[in-house]
Amino acid sequence: MRRRVMSLLPLLALLLAAAVVHPVAACTSFIVGSAASVDGSVLIARNDDGEGAVSPSSLVYHPAREGPALLRANLNNLTLTLPAPGFAYWALPAGPLADADKGTNTTGEAAGWNEAGVAVSATESIYNSAAALAADPPNEDTGIIEDVIPSILLPQATSARHGAKLLGEAVSKHGAGEAFGVLIADREEVWYLETASGHHWLAQRVPPDTFFVSANQGRFQEVDLDDEAATLSSPGLLKHAIRSGLWDPASGRPFNFFSAFMRDGVHDTNYSYPRVCLLQGMWGHFCGQELRSPALGCRNVVPKPCDNMLRQPVFLKPQPRKLSAQDVMAAMRNHFEGSRHDPYTLQHPEEPFRPIALLRTGMGHVTRLRPLAGGVPDGLSIITYTAMSTPKLSPFIPLYKGLPGDVLPPELTAAEYRKPDRVSLFWKARRLQALVFQDWPALAPAAAQAIVDWEAKVEAQDRPAMEARYTAAWQAGDAAGATQELVSFTSAALQEAGQLLEGLAEAAAWQLGLPGMPSDDWLLERLEEAAEMYAFEPTSDDPPPPSCHHRHHPRRRGDKRPRPCADDSEGEGGSASRSSYEAAGASVLEALHEAATE
Repeated sequence: MRRRVMSLLPLLALLLAAAVVHPVAACTSFIVGSAASVDGSVLIARNDDGEGAVSPSSLVYHPAREGPALLRANLNNLTLTLPAPGFAYWALPAGPLADADKGTNTTGEAAGWNEAGVAVSATESIYNSAAALAADPPNEDTGIIEDVIPSILLPQATSARHGAKLLGEAVSKHGAGEAFGVLIADREEVWYLETASGHHWLAQRVPPDTFFVSANQGRFQEVDLDDEAATLSSPGLLKHAIRSGLWDPASGRPFNFFSAFMRDGVHDTNYSYPRVCLLQGMWGHFCGQELRSPALGCRNVVPKPCDNMLRQPVFLKPQPRKLSAQDVMAAMRNHFEGSRHDPYTLQHPEEPFRPIALLRTGMGHVTRLRPLAGGVPDGLSIITYTAMSTPKLSPFIPLYKGLPGDVLPPELTAAEYRKPDRVSLFWKARRLQALVFQDWPALAPAAAQAIVDWEAKVEAQDRPAMEARYTAAWQAGDAAGATQELVSFTSAALQEAGQLLEGLAEAAAWQLGLPGMPSDDWLLERLEEAAEMYAFEPTSDDPPPPSCHHRHHPRRRGDKRPRPCADDSEGEGGSASRSSYEAAGASVLEALHEAATE
């Protein structure tokens, strides 16, 4: 995700005068098709990684409306009129973006689901190449940005495909103010959309028997644009690529979306590659350009460098088994634990590999859209397991589609920016995290395990019992009784989760030798210090040196050292500092060798 405007000034910007919105914050996304999950559910997940750790997420409900609605973005000057009617929807805003004095709506919604059974998560921050942006500049001033995407789609989308089409049409019409990927799902299928440039885009249906991961870099590669059942794209995408010199049909190479439109630099080998390769190794046994059998996994494999995204499959079948929501939760909590790239256990904030789990994650979710064939009542058809801060040290709470919007619990709605409280789950989790980051090796393992154990109890006992009572009431025609079961379950789960976090925080304070629970000022200071120390920011504001062509290289905050140059050539991954790619790629495989789950 993004929460700050940064400038990109590539050499090719001799043709490009506009500045570009670029992420300081970034996310990790995970999609599982219906035939790749254990129960036929579609799963979409994302960690919404913001700036710092004191800007809370919350849950909001928008009732259905009969008339049109005005939507104003907060981070640029986009203004839209949403058509009538509008579906009711639930959303998870990320941070205090709305400004009532300016008349802006409560946008900044990072994920959500609507009454029509469509779920959206936005966005995965990606980067288009400077050549692609020079040929088709972004519309930073009034273009589509993540600030508004769920707020546009959830009131309108009747299906995942419809949502992808709506978003693509909006990008074609208004332009994109930044590069992004967006997850859109219903109970039968899931689509992922990537922007190619200012007005061009591609959306693909994730094959049902596969999973897909993205980590702040474009992932689509070769694609059949004539396959309308599985692909949607901007009008004239191929012609634009040819006319702009981004793809040459005479080269003999097939059209490759990644090669034509995506940035691929030295920095990506540490920032993006490791997460993709790790998760593909863990859940697909794809080990550095080699697909391993389930029996062998990625252990004891001779490392082959994870040094080229063009060699990493876009979609993979899970191995050795299908995936559950809990498997995806584990993925979203990963920080290369058990390997030499674990920045927290080894207390190494300068670790070059960017982990999946970050302190600055404001919200993490795993949304489960259950199969139509399962026959579950509509109110139970979507479950959004939601962690109201970094999932590593915050429990995933199951929030159902049928949760009534007029009685949302204060544990999910009370949190305010930089105002710690004793009610919201966000601040209870942040209090624990501030303490744990004072001595991660001593405090984190037990706390994290206690949270996972509590989730397992809810999943094995509490949730099935509630669903049985809900279904019985629903089948008896007692809609009010069914709803009350859901309200009572959610309230009890939140109270238990809050008590768990409070107990873990008290234990952590005792283990640290503190005289009691620290003050709110202490909490804010420690959170900001830890979030700054373990920021893992992807890019800098600085333009690349002229000798580096049009590549934009990242800089850690405060790092003034020059960055190496990189070639941006097409084809098999280019030739950007190949030794750097290989060194980083080999380390990814070493991490898999040390830590991957079989």
